[in-house]
Amino acid sequence: MNKNSVPLYIGVTVSLIAIWLVNDYVLIDQCQSHGGRIDYHNAECVLENGDIKTLELETYFMALYFFMGILISLFVSFSIRRIFNIRQ
Repeated sequence: MNKNSVPLYIGVTVSLIAIWLVNDYVLIDQCQSHGGRIDYHNAECVLENGDIKTLELETYFMALYFFMGILISLFVSFSIRRIFNIRQ
């Protein structure tokens, strides 16, 4: 692995972890706070009374995750390069 690609690899890893945590907080915790459970096969929130709760914002979340991933990975990789004085 090239010395210049290590900060980018770390940045992408950090951004994936951040996206995973945000997804867990936004979707799963909201479903469970309403007394439901996640049906991972159909990607739906099934409430205790059998109702299915869906979010109409899935496309907005995908765009948010995309931009969040890019910004976090670039910020982390540039920060690591600056801290450890790695030249491109």
